[in-house]
Amino acid sequence: MDIYGPKGIKEYVNVSLKVSESRLAYRIIFHELPNSTDGLIFEDPKFSVYAAPLDHRITSFGYRVVEHDHPGELMVDRLAKLQIPSGPIYGRLKRGEVVKLADGRTIDGKQMIGPAQPGRIVTIIGDTRKTENAARLAEHADVLVHESTFGKGENKLAKSYFHSTNMQAAAIAKRAGVKMLLLNHISARYTGRMAYDLEKQAQTIFPNTKVVKDFDVVDVPFNK
Repeated sequence: MDIYGPKGIKEYVNVSLKVSESRLAYRIIFHELPNSTDGLIFEDPKFSVYAAPLDHRITSFGYRVVEHDHPGELMVDRLAKLQIPSGPIYGRLKRGEVVKLADGRTIDGKQMIGPAQPGRIVTIIGDTRKTENAARLAEHADVLVHESTFGKGENKLAKSYFHSTNMQAAAIAKRAGVKMLLLNHISARYTGRMAYDLEKQAQTIFPNTKVVKDFDVVDVPFNK
């Protein structure tokens, strides 16, 4: 497992494992980010991850996870109209190969593949005061996960404790042009229905807002 985070994350995790006498069946590789980190921190064939510092009492980062575009789908309807039989030929065309059929026709697979499917973007903003970096990381994201420790009218408290309000999160979502806002890190003062009052307040600024809790599963649809 690879864990990315600010300096001290390695010590924090190792102490937690030691105190709890936990034994892992896998190795942890720690990547401690310098406080000046601002940009790409990870990339593989499927995703690129960017980080930028937030405004918290201790070092805190926000993350932007960008899914790479998916290859276009094979245009099966078009192949059927051309009376091209299904089977291994479809796989070759999907790979973009040029295929010669038994009847002598030559089919270029690249012409039988639809446009690429744009990847999705998820931005995760941890503990922070209102900050410009949050809006920058969230620009045009499909989902923005933003802390909401405080509620409407509690800007001074939020600033004092280095946190954000639900209304500040909603304003960032609206400004950044995101599609969905998920509020988490709700203060323990907001229990039961009170937590959903935060949701309703934020919806006056950004309608597609939900309060979420640990282990919730949220579907992030592809852009059509």
